[in-house]
Amino acid sequence: MRSTNGRNNILRSARDTFADKGFDGASIRDIAQTAGLSLSALYYYFPSKQEALYELVHTAYSWYIEHVRAVIAEVDDAPVDQLAVAVRYLARYRIENVSVSTVLIRDTESLIGDNAVKVKELQREAREIVGDIVSAGIESGDFTVDSAALATRAIHSICNSLSLWYRPTGDLTPDMIERDFTQYSLRILGIDPSREELDRLLALPVNQDGMLDFIADNK
Repeated sequence: MRSTNGRNNILRSARDTFADKGFDGASIRDIAQTAGLSLSALYYYFPSKQEALYELVHTAYSWYIEHVRAVIAEVDDAPVDQLAVAVRYLARYRIENVSVSTVLIRDTESLIGDNAVKVKELQREAREIVGDIVSAGIESGDFTVDSAALATRAIHSICNSLSLWYRPTGDLTPDMIERDFTQYSLRILGIDPSREELDRLLALPVNQDGMLDFIADNK
C-alpha cells in the first residue's frame, strides 16, 4: 500500500524540482534524487514526470478551492466582504506557496490529454470563485465595472504575480501585501475604501488552518 508520507515526500520533491528547473528541464531522475529515492521506488508512486506534475497541480488546486470556499463561507453574503477575504486568502496562498505557485502558473500548460482536461476544469472552478463574487457585486450595485470576467482576471493577475517576485527576505511583509492587494482589488471594482473600511475588511476572519500542508515552502 502506498503511504501518504511517501506520496507527500515525492510531491514536495516534484514541487522543488519543477520550480527550480521547469517541467521541460527536469527529469524523473531529478525528482527521485531530491526525494532520496531510487527510480524504482519513485515509479511505485508515479510512472512518469507527467503524472507527478498532474498530481502536484491537481492537489494544489483542489486544496486551494476547498479552503478558499471555507473562508468565504465564514463571512456574510456582502460581495465586498466576500471579495476581501477571497483576495486576502489568495494572496496568502501565493506568499506561503511560492514554489508550487510558480509551477502552477508556469508549467500547468505542459499537461497533456486527460490530465490537461481535468486541470483546466479545476482552473476554471478556482477562477469562478472570485468571478461569481464580482458578478454578484455588479448585480447588487456594489461594484461598478462593465466586465466581471475582465475585472476577475485583473484581480487574479496581481495576486498571481506574487510568485514571480515575493520572497520572505524582502522588505514587504505579508500583512502589508494583504492590505494593499485588498485595496487594489476593490479599486479595480470601483471602490476606494476609507482607512476605517479597509481596517474592517482586514479584521474579517481568514482562518489559516490548513494553509500549510505538504505543498507549503516552509515544510
